[in-house]
Amino acid sequence: MRKRRSTKVRKSTAQTIKKLRTRVSELEETFLAIQRGRVDAVVVNGTDGDQVFTLQGAEHPYRVLVETMNEGAATLDQDGTILYGNASFAGILGVPVADIIGTHLQKHFSIQEHERLKSLIDNSLRSESRGEISLVSPDGQQRLVRLSLSPVHQLGIRTICVVATDLTEISGANEALKASEDMLRNLSGRLLRLQDDERRRISRDLHDVTGQKLALLSMDLSGILKKKEISKDEEVNRLLLESIGLSNDVNKEIRTLSYLLHPPLLDELGLPSAVEWFTQGFQNRTGIHVKVDIPSNFVRLTPDAEVALFRIVQESLANVHRYSGSDTAFVRAHSDHAKVCLEIGDFGKGMGKGSTKTAGTPVVPLGVGIQGMRERVRQLSGTLEITSRPGKGTLVTAVLPVSTQRTESSESYENHKIQEASFVPIAEAPESNGWRKRVLIADDHDVLRRGIRTMLESDPDLEVCGEAVDGQDALEKTLAQAPDLVILDINMPVMNGLDVLRQIVRHRPQTKVLAFSVHDSEQIVEEILAAGAHSYLSKATAGQHLVHEVHSLLNGRSQAGHA
Repeated sequence: MRKRRSTKVRKSTAQTIKKLRTRVSELEETFLAIQRGRVDAVVVNGTDGDQVFTLQGAEHPYRVLVETMNEGAATLDQDGTILYGNASFAGILGVPVADIIGTHLQKHFSIQEHERLKSLIDNSLRSESRGEISLVSPDGQQRLVRLSLSPVHQLGIRTICVVATDLTEISGANEALKASEDMLRNLSGRLLRLQDDERRRISRDLHDVTGQKLALLSMDLSGILKKKEISKDEEVNRLLLESIGLSNDVNKEIRTLSYLLHPPLLDELGLPSAVEWFTQGFQNRTGIHVKVDIPSNFVRLTPDAEVALFRIVQESLANVHRYSGSDTAFVRAHSDHAKVCLEIGDFGKGMGKGSTKTAGTPVVPLGVGIQGMRERVRQLSGTLEITSRPGKGTLVTAVLPVSTQRTESSESYENHKIQEASFVPIAEAPESNGWRKRVLIADDHDVLRRGIRTMLESDPDLEVCGEAVDGQDALEKTLAQAPDLVILDINMPVMNGLDVLRQIVRHRPQTKVLAFSVHDSEQIVEEILAAGAHSYLSKATAGQHLVHEVHSLLNGRSQAGHA
């Protein structure tokens, strides 16, 4: 009997221990859940019934976060009524927190925004939606608010969670930044124009002042050298020849500097000739062969457009020389009824992956030169694109609108001026003074005209019948006085020397024309001879060759040449 009781006690004790272990295990799991934040509240059975105890560690951080964050937070029902809003949300709307609960969200926005706000609320019941809406606060301030709405489904109740961000300051800062960028761009454009104007001025001063004086110096030294009493002294002859050579060398260096600052070919002949001249010099300096494909009848553009495209060619080829490692490059241009397109490319190592475009973020670091090219094109309402691939080379493409073409051609200008000129019929033109040949000197530099006159008047077979100070004056006097020969400076004010030349050939073909200039590049010589000049003479060699060349033309040399 005693043994049976002992067995029964042991079984009861084991069951009790098992229940206690199960309870302890449940308590451990509950404790861990509470410790890990998985329990929001605890229900406790007491003498007063069930009591719910909220665990502050579960809810409090979230509530503090929502109440104190800078963004506005709110909860709406399906109709858009505000069920909850934090202080920031009320502040954005410009009303106290107590006054927004239970009001419709549309109430706080202008009537003009109601339809857009309703659309956002309707869309947010299905998926997230966001939009920017303007509101006028009670103090009359215009504000821009971004609303982000998300659907919430809980316990069968559909609500909408709203996050509001005040963009007023950001929008104002963006507008100020945009205005500042516009000002900087305008300033940059103005600086580029001033730089080009200053380059043109310095180039013109070097040509019109320094270059002309050096040319006259060379002519005077050559005149002294021809004096009989001087020619007998070998030492004096040697010193004079050396001085003439140095004068010509200095003149050549100044001319090169003048061309690099602002090539006269650009103004006189346009982009094709200027690019051809520059690429030839570039090839000689660097050994990089450049293929130029620009039609000879390429449209004339406005001066600003031609300068911009020429500077892009300069900068692009400079980059080819510095960075590409390519031994060849190309320059090509074409135009149509809508645009003018210029391309400069190489076959070198490239700048990086992908392409760099005007509207996008640069893929590779860009230098000041490239930014300058961009700004030049932007000032003309054009686009600049730089495409580059490693090992495949780089292509620079500049596109300008057709509005950059000149609206009035030089031909119409010429014809207009010719109609105003005082024509003298050929039969009434002054007769030559017996056997002496009549020569008209056309140059805008008074000192140089006097030097040429002195040289010509020392020859008994020549008579200077007049002087012209600009292009229009040269054309009018040629048509009026019918000289046997015109010594014509190519770089003339009022009317370009080449334009004058074409009109003389057209209206007075029997008059010989000796083109006379400090410019001696192959491009301008070819253009001068193609325009109808009978010969070309550089001012740097005028002292040695001018009188001989004049006689050669007057004595009937029929084939145009370069003296």
